[in-house]
Amino acid sequence: MKKARIAVSGVGWWGTVGHLEPLLKDEKAEVAAIWSRTEAKVKQRAEKYGVKRAFTNYEEMIDSTELDGVVVSSTPNMHYSQAKYALEHDLNVLVEKPFMLHAEQAIELGELAQARGKFITVCHPLIFLPAMTRARQLIREELGKLFLVQAHFSQRVIDLFRSDLKGMFGETKEGFPLPSASSYADPEVSGGGEAHAQASHVVGSMLWLTESQPLEVFAFMDKQDVAVDVVDAVSIRFENGLLGTMSANGNTPARCGMHQMLIQGEHGYIFVEDTQNKITIRNESDREQRIYRVDPSRDHVERVPGNFVRAILGEEELVVPQQLAINEVRILAGAYRSVETGCKVAV
Repeated sequence: MKKARIAVSGVGWWGTVGHLEPLLKDEKAEVAAIWSRTEAKVKQRAEKYGVKRAFTNYEEMIDSTELDGVVVSSTPNMHYSQAKYALEHDLNVLVEKPFMLHAEQAIELGELAQARGKFITVCHPLIFLPAMTRARQLIREELGKLFLVQAHFSQRVIDLFRSDLKGMFGETKEGFPLPSASSYADPEVSGGGEAHAQASHVVGSMLWLTESQPLEVFAFMDKQDVAVDVVDAVSIRFENGLLGTMSANGNTPARCGMHQMLIQGEHGYIFVEDTQNKITIRNESDREQRIYRVDPSRDHVERVPGNFVRAILGEEELVVPQQLAINEVRILAGAYRSVETGCKVAV
């Protein structure tokens, strides 16, 4: 059986549980190498998971290992340089969120991937939920021209922004892949807070469901008691007259999070609660709204690297296309610029 040879760059929390562990279980993948800037961490992961090649020098890993693709799950301030180096060496790339910190970087890497005949994509587990697939089908079939999209995501992550790993994860067993305390809290490392850590989820979902190109954004953000944004509200103007709002809250009480989206079109509306596996829809011919209960997913996290592997092997199309990754950065980077300037920003 042909396997895709993958390197994982960054084996902290999500790099381990969201990428390394699923890839090791995937019969179509071979984890050929792992990288971390921390020698003790990369050695521990290599020993625990049986990975033969472990590096603290990223360029050396790429130069000396036979690979088909790289998962870039390092801290956001490294995404651009690591993804670019991989593409320059003719490798396909899956990047953890946030894809890039600046729109110019995202556009450049998209063009580089195309020139090299490779692809670059971004990690979006929620897009792999069955409710999202069903919702996209219903939108295409029933809503017609789209007028308005309202999206919201809230989840308690403020502990990460406070560098309070115990508050975020509770008591953990020895060897649990905790992130570095600065990974989410230091804006020089993360590039931002809620917009990059959480709002990126809902922006990606919004783009995937509406299949629209963003044109302008205006944003408000509140940092509360930390150095990065915690609560965000963003207005977006898309092409073809579609307007949108996106809100995200990283200081939600535990177990009170939500991810939902309302989309209205010329023939009706759809309300998607994807993490609740529920879709509510009504069009002009319905006497009452219809509610769909979709089978819950048990593998949407694993399907992200799984789709990456199978796209490399030519067995599947990319679920999250390159242009979505670029458009996501255009919106989020534009939102940060809007907050800085107090003005509407063209993206």
